[in-house]
Amino acid sequence: MFRHAFLLVAFALPFYLTAGPHPDSASAQAIQLVPAPTELEIFPDQIGIRLSDELQYQSQPNQTFIASHVQTITEPLFRLSGHRLKPAKTSDSAQLELKIDATLDPESYSLSIKDDKISIVAADPKGLCHATASLFQIIGQREDQPIPAMRIVDQPSCRYRSLMVDLGRNPHRLECLKETVDLLWFYKMDSLHLHLTDDQRFAFPSKAFPKLATEQGLITWEQFAALETYANMKGITLIPELDVPGHSTILRREYPKVFGESTTDLATNQASRDAVKTLLDEMIELFPSSPFIHIGGDEAYGVDENIQREFINEMHAHLKSKGKQTVVWEGPSRGEGELAVNQDVIHINWRTINFPADQMLKAGHSVVNAAWDPLYVVDHYPRNNFTMASPEHIYQRLDLARFAHFNPEIPTFKNPIVVKPNDQLIGFCMPWWEGREINFFPLVTPRVIPLADVAWNGKHERDFDDFASRTVATEAVRVASFFPVSISAKQLALETESVFHEATQVELVSKVEGRIRYTTDGSTPTASSPIFESGLKIQETTVIRAAVFVDGNQVGHGSRRTFVGVQPVKNLALGMQVTSSATSGPLHSPARITDGDTNPLAYYLGYPAEPDPIEITIDLKAATSINRIVTHTAFNGNSFESYTIAISADGENFVQVADRREKPEELAATATHEFATTKARYIRIKTNGRKNMVFDAFSKFTEIQAFLD
Repeated sequence: MFRHAFLLVAFALPFYLTAGPHPDSASAQAIQLVPAPTELEIFPDQIGIRLSDELQYQSQPNQTFIASHVQTITEPLFRLSGHRLKPAKTSDSAQLELKIDATLDPESYSLSIKDDKISIVAADPKGLCHATASLFQIIGQREDQPIPAMRIVDQPSCRYRSLMVDLGRNPHRLECLKETVDLLWFYKMDSLHLHLTDDQRFAFPSKAFPKLATEQGLITWEQFAALETYANMKGITLIPELDVPGHSTILRREYPKVFGESTTDLATNQASRDAVKTLLDEMIELFPSSPFIHIGGDEAYGVDENIQREFINEMHAHLKSKGKQTVVWEGPSRGEGELAVNQDVIHINWRTINFPADQMLKAGHSVVNAAWDPLYVVDHYPRNNFTMASPEHIYQRLDLARFAHFNPEIPTFKNPIVVKPNDQLIGFCMPWWEGREINFFPLVTPRVIPLADVAWNGKHERDFDDFASRTVATEAVRVASFFPVSISAKQLALETESVFHEATQVELVSKVEGRIRYTTDGSTPTASSPIFESGLKIQETTVIRAAVFVDGNQVGHGSRRTFVGVQPVKNLALGMQVTSSATSGPLHSPARITDGDTNPLAYYLGYPAEPDPIEITIDLKAATSINRIVTHTAFNGNSFESYTIAISADGENFVQVADRREKPEELAATATHEFATTKARYIRIKTNGRKNMVFDAFSKFTEIQAFLD
């Protein structure tokens, strides 16, 4: 059965931002790190270190990156532990030594703690950033206690470990992207892929073609440049993407004389190709540190595949002349002879249909695994559906050599393509597609962490209980480092998903001495926002955002929490415990089924419901007379949940009381099932998912109610 209660504890912190370091005993316990390091050895018989309030550090001469990186982590470390990083006055006074040794393997580092010293030796700037992330996790777990003597030797299993943010459908603020950089640094990811352009939105601030980006809230050239610097100092590469020749509506709408009136025009006309090169040159100028430039290449419907290949090859030749590597989505197949896609083009394989993963490898391409199952996190535009695997499913199923899909209609759902591990498989990309910023961190954070753990250390034995326990510890540290305000509420009907009935009172607390300012409309708090003085009573769904200000300046990142107000229908199942045979995850856990919320998007998201049905069980706590069960499900006008319902007094002997496996004549979000009055403690639903909806191997119950009429 789904370890529901355990997982709710394990993944509560990422979306509630409850501040405070993880408690630890005084004994030299094993340190909880995510990702799990390649080698970690603790020496309880040796002298470790007790950090001074002023933590002095020493680095090699002429290593400007070290000083710059230390500056970016000084304030978060102080908020976490009270230790202030300072340059050492003498070599003897330094408790922290930082070195770069270019002879080591890329991104590798060693971290040694003994005899009141911390020594970090890293291969390169990325390796140094990985080391300080580990150091943060260690310091945060020890509180004021001595840190035991230990040695970590560590490096990633694969070099490409990326999260993609879709800015081409919905805007995400600069602050959101900075917070994402910190998240990725903390968990030793490699890059943040910015999907900057699409049919709905052009988020790249082109100087050559300014009419492309005229939307309010656009991140400016100067702001992106600042983000590039910020990311570099945290060891995170920003990978820009110009999605062409498909997904180019805005290019052709705003500049039809330049980019043509059709996708084929854009891909074919030399003037259009040259204009695309101008945009790519601007991206190189704005994101100079990225070795990669992504040019899209997917879903160029109506364009002859040979023309698509010619287009990709010409853009690749241009980028190569600028010293950059070309990355594309799985688009046209490789082709033959002179019309083949250049072997140096890196392919991100996402659905393994147009160009199956095994064929990509056979053609000699380096391949990034972005398989739908389990990597896609989709908040479908324009906000009518969610598709994503649970954190546990991602952790258990993720495999660099496995390519599968969520959709039962696609062959790799039942028969994934599994290839032999080889050096051409360079890593992973987790795409966040189409979504709104309000959902980004609640949905992405608990899913990118298992990706980070598996992508970093592919040889670590997977134990989800162990992983979840480590995540509780590390997330407490991350939250304490970056989010000075904690947001809590009383009388929640469902703590982990912030659901309340009728009304609740919200409290804002910070350990930082300053003024807590807040908003209740989802907007960013500013120095002129209301000051929090006492509890806030709310009676409807409300987005609370809060930040600490000192002398008019914000400290750390702002915190946020969406409280979901529900006026529940009283029934026998309300608030009762739910278990499921399939894992789920925030914000769509099994507990949503009895939380009183019948909102069409407030559903349990269970996967997979095929080929075997998911078993969902509601425990009414005692045998109770019932004669009617009402189900509420996600609904798009043509969909239905395929299920049966059985009830039992003892949990062993079940009697079926409803069968809705076939499409009913009248489709609706709600179905009522009446039967003879029976005593039952358990209600068991077996479902094969939501049919006629996107990827119908997902179950999407919003609520199940039980009544005695």
